[in-house]
Amino acid sequence: MTALLEESFQFVLSAWYWTSLFFFLFFSLLYFVGAAITDYLVRIQEPDLKKIVNAPKQAQRAQEIKNSLVSIFVFSIQAILFQQLFAMGIFHVEFDNPLRCLWEIPLLFLWNEIHFYIMHWLLHRRWMIRHVHKVHHWSVEPTAYSIYSFHWLEAFMLGSVIFFPLLVHDFQIYSLLSLPLMSLIVNLLGHCNHELSEETDPRSFSKYTFRHSMHHKYGKGNFGFMLPWIDRLFGTQLPKINNNEERI
Repeated sequence: MTALLEESFQFVLSAWYWTSLFFFLFFSLLYFVGAAITDYLVRIQEPDLKKIVNAPKQAQRAQEIKNSLVSIFVFSIQAILFQQLFAMGIFHVEFDNPLRCLWEIPLLFLWNEIHFYIMHWLLHRRWMIRHVHKVHHWSVEPTAYSIYSFHWLEAFMLGSVIFFPLLVHDFQIYSLLSLPLMSLIVNLLGHCNHELSEETDPRSFSKYTFRHSMHHKYGKGNFGFMLPWIDRLFGTQLPKINNNEERI
């Protein structure tokens, strides 16, 4: 299995066009399958699941899919730089010690949260929110299909998440592949705009969907994603985060 994975990995990285094509197909598969499954699960669980923000727009899904395809195209262009850095010997991936995934995957999860907070905070500076991040915030009601609904510059910023870790450490292949999957799952949970319990303290770990829906509603604060502690540390959590009275 590992030998086949290594052979496939080397083929994908053998030329820039193979790497770019693979990234486009891989992220397209993640996006459409992940969004469709999440949307289906939410629909079959209603009315047990409660909608948090109710502000749909006409043809919202079509616009979100259109924006997301642009973002996936940007990811595929970034893949060329990824391939070149491997070809120059700057990036390395290892295949010989899967047990290292036990600490590498949690480390990449933590880095994904930190990177998202930094990029998201930058996207809310005055020029960026007016000209770039407004594309994502067009979806006042977040949906599973809005996870990649970005301006091209935002897609480039968020797609840079893997570059710094690979500059400082040679990760196992399974750890490397886990990052886009973790990011997708966190994104889908954060944008599904539905939750089971309305009584849990909004500051608790389990209320990440509610916190991100509040971010879409107000267009500010709650810059973190799944972990609530970074917003608390920097004082950027929304002050009005009560449950029922905040629903629209």
